[in-house]
Amino acid sequence: MKQVLFFLLVFYSTATFAKVETDTINNWQLYKDNKLIFKSNEVEKSFKTIEIKSNDNFKVLKFNIFYDFFGDKTSKKIEFIVDNKVVSVLTKENEAVESFVIERPKIKDLISNFKNKTVKLKYYDKIYPKGIIVCQLKFI
Repeated sequence: MKQVLFFLLVFYSTATFAKVETDTINNWQLYKDNKLIFKSNEVEKSFKTIEIKSNDNFKVLKFNIFYDFFGDKTSKKIEFIVDNKVVSVLTKENEAVESFVIERPKIKDLISNFKNKTVKLKYYDKIYPKGIIVCQLKFI
């Protein structure tokens, strides 16, 4: 009987005070206006090229990244990279859960100057201070 009580006491204390660690996978999505055009995450890191018609009359591209553990205000940056050269940089400061909205006029030159070229989108924030390439775009 003492052994059973001892076992239950050890089990209860371990179960109650054990450190619980969770694995999280950060997810991201890219929208053209309100239409989802791409989604991926840290594990898949899909580098499928998303084709966007240059003459398509969209108003914004909206980038969302989802963290299970981070929601603070943060500085965000997106670099557009062509042939391993940064060709445009956009910055924003807002809550981590808020979208990074890219208005079409801000990327108008990018669309016209790099038509039919692969443009990598690299995202930076407090969680990714060295940046992470989240997708590739091609304006056709």
